[in-house]
Amino acid sequence: MPALSSLPPDPEGKAEDLRLAGRCDEAIPILRRLASYGDGYELAQYNLGLCLLEIGKAQPDAQRNASQQEAAVFILKAANHDLPKAQASLAAMYLDGVGVARDPLQAGVWALIYRANGRRFALGLPNIAEDLQARLDAALTDVMWAEARARANAWTPAPQKQQ
Repeated sequence: MPALSSLPPDPEGKAEDLRLAGRCDEAIPILRRLASYGDGYELAQYNLGLCLLEIGKAQPDAQRNASQQEAAVFILKAANHDLPKAQASLAAMYLDGVGVARDPLQAGVWALIYRANGRRFALGLPNIAEDLQARLDAALTDVMWAEARARANAWTPAPQKQQ
């Protein structure tokens, strides 16, 4: 693994600034290095996923699909480490089949996990967007919502490594 010292000062901040400026091509190398460190770098994993989705929009279908699948891997890692925004993103990704197989039930699971995430409340993040919630409600039956609730209630975040 490359040393953190080989990265620019405040690498997460630099990569986030680049991502927000629409310069994901420059942010991705920084985010890849940070994401490779695993635990503690969930935000870098999530932002890498977002950048991969963004650059995929301009790629031919086969490359776009590969970028979306790789994005889903990183967003799932971040979601499993309890990052609320990653959980909300997965709800939409599973509902629409972006980077993952379309699975409305799994979309419902991630929406419920996000809704119950205490970190979401601490950060002041809103509930799932109304349009996404409406699409979830249209796609899931009462029986499916019950199964999604059972799966969400059984979910636990990935354990953090002890420092």
